Amino acid sequence: MDLSQVTSDDAKKTTSNIVVFPVGSTEQHGPHAPLSTDLLLAKSVAEEGISQFKGEVIFAPPLPFGISEEHRNFPGTLWLSTQTFRNCMTDVLNSFIHNGWNKIIIVNGHGGNIDSLNEVCADITRNAIKPAFATTFTWFNYSNDLPMGHAGEVETSMLLYLFPNMVNSNMISRVNADSGDIWGPLEQGAKMKYDVDEFTKNGVIGNPSLASRDFGEKLLKESGKSLAKLIEIVSKLEVS
Repeated sequence: MDLSQVTSDDAKKTTSNIVVFPVGSTEQHGPHAPLSTDLLLAKSVAEEGISQFKGEVIFAPPLPFGISEEHRNFPGTLWLSTQTFRNCMTDVLNSFIHNGWNKIIIVNGHGGNIDSLNEVCADITRNAIKPAFATTFTWFNYSNDLPMGHAGEVETSMLLYLFPNMVNSNMISRVNADSGDIWGPLEQGAKMKYDVDEFTKNGVIGNPSLASRDFGEKLLKESGKSLAKLIEIVSKLEVS
């Protein structure tokens, strides 16, 4: 059941107590990919996972903002403070629980959200207004073998498969000259720079020229399969 497409009466009649909630960001993704990349991909993976799950779930409207201040020097980027993001997520999750939907899977599309989402889910699971369980599925972490990046091979491949008209393909081959290789320099394991423009001129980490539509299809199907397995596991949890 897609909450954005039904009435309050429809929502009342659902027999499911499992919510899938996509969360992304609105932030720069280089000169070739849209600001909505994280949101689009989180929503698409959530839809794919739901389609592969043999059961009913509640599909919540996605949240388009996240912890993205590290991209602030690139025009178009919008962000929430860490505390505002956590408060927002806590309120939304508690509203799910108030409705009786006490098994919650957040499908996350933005790396900057991960720490806060994990902390919010832990707090909800321990201290919610009613017994509940919440967890975060960050779609690009479904496999340890994917190359790290931002608007690199992985995200660009997914966009080429799902939203080809939103990719500026003419820019992809020119991106590498100004892109970065790693997500910020470390000294003795300590982070030394915090804003993305300090370690990549165009906001890209990785090599989007390696992206392909076929790889994007593979990523969607595999991440969706992984999410469907998680939904199955969560559906069987005893929450008390």
